[in-house]
Amino acid sequence: MPLGLRCHCLLVFALALGLSPLAQPLLAAAIQPEDVVSPLVVMPLTSPNPVLGADDKLHLAYEIVLVNMAPGDIGLKKVETLDAASGAVLGTMEGDGLAQMLNFNGGNKGTTLSGAGSGILFMDVTLAKDASVPKAIRNRFDINVAKTAPAQGSGDHDPAPEPPQAIVFTGGPLAVGPAAVVIAPPLKGSNWVAGGGCCAPPSYHRGATLPINGAMHVAERFAIDFVQLNDKNMLIVGPMEKRSSYAYFGDEIYSVADGTVVGTADGLKEQVPGKLPADATIHMAAGNRVVVDIGEGRFAFYAHMQPGSVRVKVGDKVKTGQVLGLLGNSGNTDTPHLHFHVMDGPSPLVSNGLPYVFTGFTGQGRVTDEQPLWTGGAVTIDKDALAGPHKDQLPLADQVVSFP
Repeated sequence: MPLGLRCHCLLVFALALGLSPLAQPLLAAAIQPEDVVSPLVVMPLTSPNPVLGADDKLHLAYEIVLVNMAPGDIGLKKVETLDAASGAVLGTMEGDGLAQMLNFNGGNKGTTLSGAGSGILFMDVTLAKDASVPKAIRNRFDINVAKTAPAQGSGDHDPAPEPPQAIVFTGGPLAVGPAAVVIAPPLKGSNWVAGGGCCAPPSYHRGATLPINGAMHVAERFAIDFVQLNDKNMLIVGPMEKRSSYAYFGDEIYSVADGTVVGTADGLKEQVPGKLPADATIHMAAGNRVVVDIGEGRFAFYAHMQPGSVRVKVGDKVKTGQVLGLLGNSGNTDTPHLHFHVMDGPSPLVSNGLPYVFTGFTGQGRVTDEQPLWTGGAVTIDKDALAGPHKDQLPLADQVVSFP
């Protein structure tokens, strides 16, 4: 077949999928048997790093940006994660399980990406504790692509639309990064709840994908908001709006590793508990804070400290267990807590979250419903869930833990 005719045929095929001329690649170049033309573009944000959760499973948590380059809808039927070397299927998402991991821009729910739409797919691939972690992974997508609406018929009604086209394609290899860093706990005592923790379904931290300076960052991928229950499984004793009603308000916050202080903020006012501040901005959201370079491209971040309590300054060398400040309610917060995470840069905004595990903690169960925490009520705890001693593991969402 002449080259020009082959280009024309492939161009017609691309147009049939609904791709605009600008979206059409040079389809004649080096077509391989496994290559598939698809209007769904998939772009992983970062490489996943394996982390051992308190459920005794290795988690690969990462995100994939989805872009529909066609005018019609795309239905996502199934997404599989493969070992890039062997092709073995490591995980599968479909149906309701897939829907809860999707966040479409524009607020649509379900598994259908509208024409010219975009969104984010939050991946959480779990492996056995003793499994061999692949050096790279690939994602296989099984989708339905709606045909462009047909021209209006000459009769009394429009012709029936053509059925959607089924397409299966596999994305390129994605390298798997190094394992999670092992650090000491940032707090002491019992009954700490890992609010907004990892991994699925996406919590308010995991879903905080921020577009900063034209790029998307997921700094809070593994972030935890630590709040402490009393002996009645409540946060509050007294008026919700008074900080003194929270017994853990003012607890000491400890450095999780040796390192060098590279960022601080102090002097920001305490907020009134029970509601978010009306004047919050992105730049004051973390409140009084400390950032410590703990080495190998990792930075520990501690937020919402009490004003005047920060005990270190930029350039200080800190040791594991050193007091950095006191737990407060400064910044964009409605409840006293410690926000903690590890990131790949010194900026709480322009960075990506990295996994970490604590040297040791004891699981005391798992909160079954967070809502009573924020309304002054007692929560119900499943005392068997994730219970017992944990070594070099990450507390998971709503787990209740005790730190030595």
